[in-house]
Amino acid sequence: MAKKPKNTAPVTDRQAKIDAAAKANKPGPNKILIGTIVALLAIIGVVAGVIIADQSNRGDSPAAAAGSLPPGLSEGEGYVANPDATLVDGAPTLDIYEDFRCPACHRAYAVFHDTVSTLADEGKVKLVYHFKTVIDSQDGNTHSRDAAAAAMCAADAGQFSEFHEAVLGGIVDGGGQQPQWGDAFFTSAAEQAGITGDALTTFDSCVADGTYEAYISGVDQASAAEGVNSTPQYHLNGELVDFQTVNTPELFVQAVENATGQ
Repeated sequence: MAKKPKNTAPVTDRQAKIDAAAKANKPGPNKILIGTIVALLAIIGVVAGVIIADQSNRGDSPAAAAGSLPPGLSEGEGYVANPDATLVDGAPTLDIYEDFRCPACHRAYAVFHDTVSTLADEGKVKLVYHFKTVIDSQDGNTHSRDAAAAAMCAADAGQFSEFHEAVLGGIVDGGGQQPQWGDAFFTSAAEQAGITGDALTTFDSCVADGTYEAYISGVDQASAAEGVNSTPQYHLNGELVDFQTVNTPELFVQAVENATGQ
């Protein structure tokens, strides 16, 4: 179940840090504009991403070669983050398409995550994550894919939401600075998420073996086939949320209410 992040720094403080850091950071594929959230999110819907057709897996382990799927999921299927929530009648499905390294995703997270987490906890939405690897194509590496695969390893330990928040919340609270991506960072994030002991050992093996890398590539390709080639995108019952008009937590809640029962 999605949980509220432990760090409750005000959104305004987080946004100020990110705006300052953005001046020094290289823009991602969404070409972030320094300024207000509205100015930033207005460009999201018109910036094209890159479809990743094929990505290689790390290691030669049987798990990586076989392309293991998370329990209960099919190839290309997104991950339900609140499976234990009792959904209200007519609760809409909220599909979130994001890249762990996408600066615009970090800014959207800063604005909407607390609200999304609450809605998911209360069963007012069925929350489904579809991880994208847009920035990998630009940078020529696989850090976005690896981070998403690590999140699925955390899901195996029952700590998906906590890991997701440790990574993205940490970036937001750090002013938008990217971490040193890699297995050591993922282990640290897992520990922050409460994964310890044997579960941490299993997590580390899952990450090192690239257990879910092929799954993440499949999710990225499936969403690209549906026309999702840029991040972030939030869809309510399949309809794209327009961040030009839905640009505050309050307006997002209203959008969810409008979609309920449809």
